[in-house]
Amino acid sequence: MPCGVRSKNLLARQRRHKGILQPLRLARPRDPNTHGLLGTANVTQHLVIDDTWTPTSLVEQYTHLNSLLVVRSIYNKFEKEASQKRIRAKAAELREECHDGRLKLQKISGGDSAHEIRNMLSNHTAMQRLFHKMPIDQVADNIDQSTFALRKERDRLQSRLEQLKRKLYQLQIDRSRLENRIKYENEFVLEEEIKARILQKKLDCSTVKVRAIKTINTTYKKMVRILVQDEIYYEPILNSLDDDIVDQTRMIKFIIDLGLPAIDRFKQLKRQFRRLEERSHADFQAKIKFVAELRRRRTFVPLPAKDMRQSINIPERERYMRETRSMTELKNESVAIEKEINELKYNTLCAQANEIYPRAKSQIKKNHQVSRHIVCEHLRRDVMEEKQVSANMLRDVLVHNLNEEEIKRLTYIETLRNELQKEKEIQKDTLEYIQNRAKAFIMMRLCLWNLAEILRSIDRSPYSTRRRYRTSYLRLPLLKFELYTMLAKAPPIFKEDIEKIMHLVKRKLYKLVQAYQNVPLRDLNTKKFVDEYHRRYMDRMRLSADRQSSQLIEPRISFEDDKVDPTILTRKQIKAKSSKILEEIRERYD
Repeated sequence: MPCGVRSKNLLARQRRHKGILQPLRLARPRDPNTHGLLGTANVTQHLVIDDTWTPTSLVEQYTHLNSLLVVRSIYNKFEKEASQKRIRAKAAELREECHDGRLKLQKISGGDSAHEIRNMLSNHTAMQRLFHKMPIDQVADNIDQSTFALRKERDRLQSRLEQLKRKLYQLQIDRSRLENRIKYENEFVLEEEIKARILQKKLDCSTVKVRAIKTINTTYKKMVRILVQDEIYYEPILNSLDDDIVDQTRMIKFIIDLGLPAIDRFKQLKRQFRRLEERSHADFQAKIKFVAELRRRRTFVPLPAKDMRQSINIPERERYMRETRSMTELKNESVAIEKEINELKYNTLCAQANEIYPRAKSQIKKNHQVSRHIVCEHLRRDVMEEKQVSANMLRDVLVHNLNEEEIKRLTYIETLRNELQKEKEIQKDTLEYIQNRAKAFIMMRLCLWNLAEILRSIDRSPYSTRRRYRTSYLRLPLLKFELYTMLAKAPPIFKEDIEKIMHLVKRKLYKLVQAYQNVPLRDLNTKKFVDEYHRRYMDRMRLSADRQSSQLIEPRISFEDDKVDPTILTRKQIKAKSSKILEEIRERYD
């Protein structure tokens, strides 16, 4: 088909691709207002105006673009046809190979392959007899399996051969390098030679050092040998030096221990002296200021002293006056003295004093001097006491050669002695206390025991004695048990703790009082209770006397008539009761 016919109306045609009709995409101009990147709003300011550009030019551009699209579509069509031809040829070739392979496979698997195997293995007669009935593919597999070990060994030998070849090549290179070094030995210096020379120098230096060290060690050994030989002379010297060092250390500690209290006391006295000095300085400045103020004022002329005796006006004695002349004089003098004291107080306490007596003026200074003298005396006494204590301590130290450990030991011994003395005093006081009150304790204990014995039967059931028989035959009910000698049971042992006995007596007395509170008042008659007790006692004694007389008169024991316990049955009663029980049982069964 000519190219013109093929390209006719190509824009209106549709192409088929893989069985789907797809329209041909045409290149159409886009509206500048809707363009994303080169829109009118973005490129207006960069717009270039070309006077030679006309609408005809735009039509020409679109015409050329359309022709290019037509050529491209024709090229794509030719390319598609060529690829289809190539694919068809390849498919036919593969189809033919598959057909031939299928025929060969059928021939090998189902046909007679003995002739071909014989031709293939013409040089191996044993293998021809072994594989003449097998297919060719199985023959190849069998041969591969049988030659697996040989092929593996062949591969190992080949690998070893390659390694040896590489090693031989490397050795040949090393040999050639060594030959070159031997040949050109004097031409250049090798790095190994430089290193060897450096190491040789180091070895020489090390050898010299070793020799020097050996010499020094030998010298030191000789010195040590000499010192060991002279050890007997050095040991006393060193021991004496150690003793001197120890003595010096102890002396230094002793001096420090003695000096610390003195230093502390000196510091304390120094602080007190500074305080007193500051106080005296302040007082001195105040006095200087006061004297300066007095000098600035007008001088004061004291009045002449009055004669107190002449000033006493002794009035005429009244007729009935009890005071004597001397009493009146004393009274007048006391009035004058009170007046002077009041004037002195007024003059000294007012803002502007105009009359101060010389004694009062100088008394302040004397008072300060007396107070300072008293303080100095106290300080002197304290210093003397401390000196005396320190002197006594130093005397003890010098006499007994005491040190710090010895002083601590003596102090500890003194403390133990004081504690032991206190314990002895406490023990002595306790012993005296017990001895003084032992009789009272004994009387109290006996009294409590008597009260406990009196109140034994209160709040307790009476003791029940259980009889013990010699044999089991004595337990029979026909024997007479009251003939045995009745012995009273011993009371329980008293408790030794007085507090427990006191608690027991209190509880029993409380029970007894509570029991008697329920008894009516009319029954609380002592005489009635005494008579009742006497009557019961006489009846009991009479019964015991009758029993003893009956035993003396009738020594024979009667088991049938004389019974003490009515609950014990006799032989006749037992027989009668048993016969009665048997009769009842027989009647019941009849």
